[in-house]
Amino acid sequence: MLVLPTDRGHTPVPFGPSDRYQYLRARTAADPARTHVCIAARMTGPPPDREELERLVADAVARVPALGYRVGGTGRRARFEPAGALDVSLHVDEVEVPAGRSPGRCALDALAAPLPADRPLWGVRLIRGHRPDEYLLAYRAAHLFQDGLAMAQAMGAALSGARLPAPAPRPAPRAPSPQTVRACARFLPHLFGRTARWLPPCSAVTGERTLHTATLDRSAFDELTRRTGASAAQVALAALAGALRAWTPDHWCGAGGRRQRRGLRVYLPVSLRHPGDRAALGSALGVMPLTLPCAEPSPARRLADVVRDTGPMTLYRFRELFGYLLRAPGPVAWLAHRVVHHCSPPRLGVTVIPADAHDTGPGIAGLIPVSPPVGSSPGGCVFVLEKTRVSVSFLFDAGVPGTERLPGLLGAALEELRAAV
Repeated sequence: MLVLPTDRGHTPVPFGPSDRYQYLRARTAADPARTHVCIAARMTGPPPDREELERLVADAVARVPALGYRVGGTGRRARFEPAGALDVSLHVDEVEVPAGRSPGRCALDALAAPLPADRPLWGVRLIRGHRPDEYLLAYRAAHLFQDGLAMAQAMGAALSGARLPAPAPRPAPRAPSPQTVRACARFLPHLFGRTARWLPPCSAVTGERTLHTATLDRSAFDELTRRTGASAAQVALAALAGALRAWTPDHWCGAGGRRQRRGLRVYLPVSLRHPGDRAALGSALGVMPLTLPCAEPSPARRLADVVRDTGPMTLYRFRELFGYLLRAPGPVAWLAHRVVHHCSPPRLGVTVIPADAHDTGPGIAGLIPVSPPVGSSPGGCVFVLEKTRVSVSFLFDAGVPGTERLPGLLGAALEELRAAV
């Protein structure tokens, strides 16, 4: 048993608006697994024994101060606070699974493991048995404790040996400029309007979930970046639009009506963190409405449409406005929070996470990111942009048919885009 002191010089951190939303959501969720996020690393070589695994996790805790925080207080007094002495053994477990079980299924099972509320809301699971030459290290956390970017920062530091700074209260954002308000107003129809048909016929909601993954070569994304000037994230969104178009071609290739021709409205989570915030604690997310050009037959034009709608200035202005609305005083913040998170219709969520540090760790064959769908959406997609790989996962309700085809269609759409430009 390894017990570490985790409160030396550390101070409590108040909840931000996104933290408070996740806190309330976790209190009312019927299934706690739907408020958890997970990144599973596929590791080659022999797995460590229990003692070595605890030692590795203890070393990570010493270098990532956020892992020594827990949720303290209740209601409006809830906040992040140092947890004091931390028993690493309580945050580590091992499971043996039947041979042949898919890594995606193993990651979903790890996501469902309970996280006791009286301790820091994270855990590490070592999974072996599914393949003779591979084991999984699944790092899971409550979405309240860490969002996807924070998880990637913490796991990247753990795998690379880097050290992260201690958490500190976040500065309040400044009021948005009139230009920002006008620029962001054009997204309102995307947020509340009805979207196009995109699910296959006979789709249903069962409550069970399926996960399918893909690992793509980052060089294809970098080649398209050199040719077009688009970012790797924009290339990923354009390829996803092509994959969804090929998944249900009947929805996009016919007449379809004006709603179909406009494309598929999705939610794109964007980080509201300051660029220098690397403490990896809490949830700091806004949800930007975006329309994927699935109805556009030209791959090059799909990329151009995505670049137009997700330019750096657009993202900056949206973060500025959204961050201010969520931190505005009194009724304004409550109304913005209520409208965005509770009144918007269910749609596909698409998350793009930069994670350059993960490639530097030895023996990592790939990542399996798992993030719950946004709100009541029947599905979601997560991209993790590494230096040499792009790891992708599709998490859908089991009642949606044909989701196992999406990883292959995504790879084909990426190659189609390379040929087109």
